[in-house]
Amino acid sequence: MELPIPKKVQKLWDLWNLRGSVLLSLVLQIFLICFASFRQRSKNGFLLIVIWSVYLLADWIAAVAIGLITKSQGENCDHPKGNPDIYAFWASFLLLHLGGPDSITSFALEDNEFWLRHLFGLFLQVLGAFYSFFLTLPKNKLWPPTMLVFVVGIIKYTERTRAFYLASLDHFGVTALPKPDAGPDYNETAAIHSSMRSIHVPTRAGIMYIESAKFAVKGARLEELEDIQLLQEAYRFFEIFKGLIVGYFVGDSDRKSSRDSFLGAEYKKAFRVVEYEFNFIYQVLHTKALVSRGYILRPLCFIFILGALIFFCLVEKHGFGKFEIGLTYALLVAALILDSISLIKLAFSDWTLFVLDESWTNCIPKWILKRNRWSRLVFQYNMVSYCLDKHWRFPQLYKFARLLHATNFIDKIKIMWYSSSENVTEGLEKFIFDELKRKSEKARSLEDAMDACKQRGESALLGLDTSSYIKLKWSVGEYQYAESLVLWHLATEICDKKVCKILSDYMFYLLLMQPTMLSSVLGGNWYVILQDTCKEAQRYFNKNKISKNHMENLKIFLDEKPKFRPAAVKGVESKSVFFDACILAQQLRNLEDKWKLMEQVWMELVAHAAINCRPIIHAQQPSKGGELFSFIWLLMYHFGLGTNFSEQEEIAGTKMVAVKY
Repeated sequence: MELPIPKKVQKLWDLWNLRGSVLLSLVLQIFLICFASFRQRSKNGFLLIVIWSVYLLADWIAAVAIGLITKSQGENCDHPKGNPDIYAFWASFLLLHLGGPDSITSFALEDNEFWLRHLFGLFLQVLGAFYSFFLTLPKNKLWPPTMLVFVVGIIKYTERTRAFYLASLDHFGVTALPKPDAGPDYNETAAIHSSMRSIHVPTRAGIMYIESAKFAVKGARLEELEDIQLLQEAYRFFEIFKGLIVGYFVGDSDRKSSRDSFLGAEYKKAFRVVEYEFNFIYQVLHTKALVSRGYILRPLCFIFILGALIFFCLVEKHGFGKFEIGLTYALLVAALILDSISLIKLAFSDWTLFVLDESWTNCIPKWILKRNRWSRLVFQYNMVSYCLDKHWRFPQLYKFARLLHATNFIDKIKIMWYSSSENVTEGLEKFIFDELKRKSEKARSLEDAMDACKQRGESALLGLDTSSYIKLKWSVGEYQYAESLVLWHLATEICDKKVCKILSDYMFYLLLMQPTMLSSVLGGNWYVILQDTCKEAQRYFNKNKISKNHMENLKIFLDEKPKFRPAAVKGVESKSVFFDACILAQQLRNLEDKWKLMEQVWMELVAHAAINCRPIIHAQQPSKGGELFSFIWLLMYHFGLGTNFSEQEEIAGTKMVAVKY
């Protein structure tokens, strides 16, 4: 049964399906090389969706176009609809497009795990492109440029497949391991032990010791280093701490070295080092940074494409259509321009800069080293807006979404639309750095460091006098993490302090939009706590006829003075902490130094969640504009605060040294 498609439409499709596919593939490649790297510095959801769509479409359209070429040549060998020579030439270009730009290989970490699928696709697409070329022999007058571009396409596609493999977690974990070390030969040392006396010689042992990179500036403190030296130091730390991503432990010697460096550092230099480190993580996991360091292939590919352009300019074009000629020139010129852009980006990438000799470092413009490598934004959303938006806006849409079981999806769209963002200011960076530094100075041993990571407000409350501590201890001691988070969020909303509110609204946004980042500490009933609190808040708003004006709402909250704890009056059936937050806000208002306490409590709540978040989730964030939450995680490890450190003790035995009697 044939579809009732008008003949004019069929004719138009037959004429333009291949041409349109090749042209669209070229446009998608141009878009990716120009805009793919923006996702590292932007948290714009629309931009990320566009890049993701183009990324998927680029692979699909190039593969479809190769299929159309082989199909058209196979069915019309005697009477081809177009020139088969130029179609075979286009197939080689499509292979090059499948190799993709250097700036993006994978959109998400999950893409890297399918490297075997991409390897299979490489064989199939190379076979398809070669088949289309083989059908044109021996009369193909474009065989020299076709072969040149075909070789470049294989190189580019192989590089991309290899980049997928190198970024897969299995292989990435292998690169984080130290070199195998069997130690001294057992039989020889046993013989020495039986015939020689032993003396105590200090030994260095550990399961995860990694030699410092050759670029480390020995004896220098971070604040004494220039930007290029900070980049080199960041690479050294990257090599040490990258094993955390796959769950490996870092040795105690490396912990002490990093801790000493950051304790004596200035907050600006510390954040800059962490920013460089996340950039290395991003480039290893999502770009061709590792495979493109074979600098010989880059100029070779450029020369081959240039040679193909020169040959195509000189060849007799009789029998070629004007559009085919124009499109082929566009493919050749665009390939040269895009390859030149890739070469320039490679020359000024962090992977190139950190290996430069000192004589070259002065030639690097300062703005290249100081450019932002993440968005420097934190999204903000609060529970009052969440409840009010849900109550007053889109009531019919919510009813319809409830029928389709899509209310969570509508909620996320609403939050994305109505959430705001705040810049990560130097003041906020300094506050975070000082708080983590204070915790690190108290936690000198590994045991103390692990205890510090377990704190989620208790340590801050211990700084109060005894009576105040007893009054406020319930707010963190009697609740799970999720309850404390919502409780302190509402109390902070009532008190309204800038630094506290930024962290509070940021954590509430993560709770709603990225709960996987907090899943390790939330507990199993966190959503019940959220919905019960939201439901009680909505009932309170209805009862008091609260308007949409945020400041008016805060005034009403401040006047609310509950006399009893809700659990004593209502029982424990409801998990709402709405009126508990009102009680906490009243208690905080009576403290003299409440702002400092609230800041410290929020810092502990954020740090506790960050250090317990799975490292692989932190590794996903650089490709989405970066997260301050992840910066705090890596800063904590640099300060020696973490759970993945191995305690390297001196070996209880002795190091055997041959000594004559």
